[in-house]
Amino acid sequence: MLFDVFKDKKPPIDIVGVLVREGRAKATQKAVGRKVAVVESLKELLKLKPDVVVEAASQQAVRDWGETILKKGIDFMVIATGAYGDPKLWKKHCDTAAKSGARLRLPSGAIAGLDGLLAMRLGKLEKVKYTSIKPPHAWTGTPAETDFDLPAIKVPTVIFKGTPADAGRLYPKNANLAVTVALCGAGLDRTDIELVADPTLAPGTNASRLEIVSDSGTLKLERVGLAMPDNPKTGVLTALTMADDLMKMVRSSDW
Repeated sequence: MLFDVFKDKKPPIDIVGVLVREGRAKATQKAVGRKVAVVESLKELLKLKPDVVVEAASQQAVRDWGETILKKGIDFMVIATGAYGDPKLWKKHCDTAAKSGARLRLPSGAIAGLDGLLAMRLGKLEKVKYTSIKPPHAWTGTPAETDFDLPAIKVPTVIFKGTPADAGRLYPKNANLAVTVALCGAGLDRTDIELVADPTLAPGTNASRLEIVSDSGTLKLERVGLAMPDNPKTGVLTALTMADDLMKMVRSSDW
């Protein structure tokens, strides 16, 4: 089970507050209970003195609030890493974190194998390719809806082929992992990305494929996971990796 590492003890993680969009505070407060503050501005959230702010909102939230959080010396966990397809923003946030002593944390999201990629990049990476595979309806509301007749797709179809930055920008709710893979490996200019609409996937699932060729060997990894019940654009594993990263922070001797 998720909390076995704590040997039946409650993990020392307290959610002090949740920042929501304007108009959502009442419904969110009902969902989380009265012990957790629900606020509608970053200023109110920072008044609660969190040790870490976990972004689970959007790339725009990363752009709007990331620097302010890091300047305060507060750790910032980012899942909408597509925002870092902008090298200037990535450098600004890294520099800000280094100056304040905060840590910028990127959970692995709905993928496995990034530990291998991080090690292999210490040598020479010859090829890094990430493929995100989701059912056609998961690509609604994206450029693929204009370029393809999504309901009519009967076989696995590549709907995008290009750079991590373009994938993250054009598919901000589907393809943040493209940028995560690039930042962990060969960089934004040397990582190949494919996005696939696949009607043959089992209902309620999505998949990914990571292919790496380096001077230390090759890695080919395929993953099939459950999509979030209320959001086919993302996977259950994404949320679990965020929880896991929080627990790693708690177990760390320097946090």
